[in-house]
Amino acid sequence: MTPLTVMIVEDDPRASYALENAINQHDRFKVIAASERISESLTDALNHKPDLIMVDITLPDGSGLDLISRLKQSGINTSYIMTTAERDSAVVSEAIQLGVMDYLVKPLRVSRVHQALDDFITFKETIHKMKKVDQVEIDHLFRKNTSNKGRRTPKGIDENTLSKLMDYINQTGENSFTAQQAGDAVELSRITARRYLEYLEEQGVVEMNLNYNTGGRPKQHYKRNY
Repeated sequence: MTPLTVMIVEDDPRASYALENAINQHDRFKVIAASERISESLTDALNHKPDLIMVDITLPDGSGLDLISRLKQSGINTSYIMTTAERDSAVVSEAIQLGVMDYLVKPLRVSRVHQALDDFITFKETIHKMKKVDQVEIDHLFRKNTSNKGRRTPKGIDENTLSKLMDYINQTGENSFTAQQAGDAVELSRITARRYLEYLEEQGVVEMNLNYNTGGRPKQHYKRNY
């Protein structure tokens, strides 16, 4: 099966290399070009015509959002996924209006990158095999789950509890905390709090480090990713 082609637009060489490795680990995708600037990206996109472009927002010669607009005006028929540390709601809103398929917040996780790639495959295959789609299929393509209204978390992760935990994490600012401290703050057992924190770690919201200065077994400490 011919792999789907990807172009990366990222000015940080280490981040670009890590993203390329993550994409190439997926058996349906292959990175064919990597650019660091908008000027290079316009030429590379025209030459390679990739199926998908992964775009950072902050680039040395402008915004990744501007790049997408210029590529669309040039008639480049491709899809876009943002990869950025930018969390401003106005930026996210603009990306959505430009029609990006996904928005990945750095630091990127391989599992989250692969999820975005799998969603892209599903979208492409659904559109390709059907001349018309019904409402259920449209809802699925736009990630609306009509059989489970509003649920955005996996089984075993309650959204209200997660929201309370996020409030606590945001209040800690740059300070680290343990699962026990988080659990005490939101009235969860240490085991349950750890399960929620592991989920947030998978999503790239928190990072875990081991504290060896305990006089005994090292303790897991968590910290908000900014």
